[in-house]
Amino acid sequence: MVCTKCGSNNVNVQMVTESKLKDKHKSVLYWIFIGWWWRPILWLFLTVPMLLGSLFGHKKQKIVTKHKSIAVCQDCGHSWNV
Repeated sequence: MVCTKCGSNNVNVQMVTESKLKDKHKSVLYWIFIGWWWRPILWLFLTVPMLLGSLFGHKKQKIVTKHKSIAVCQDCGHSWNV
C-alpha cells in the first residue's frame, strides 16, 4: 500500500473501534397515536411513582459500536480510511 501524501510504502493498516452512546427513544408513531395522551394521564394520576421512576430508573441509552480500517503512514503520519 502506498501513502497518498508522500508516496512511501511504509504503511500500517489498523482496525479502529468507535463507540457512541445513543439515546433510545420512542418512535414518531408512538407519540402521534399514544404518547401525547398517555404520558399526561400517567403524570396526572401517578405523579409520585413517575417522579421516582424518572429519578432512579434506568437510563434509556445504548452503545453503538462501529469498526473501520485506517491506514497510517509511518514516515509522514498521514492517516486515511481504507
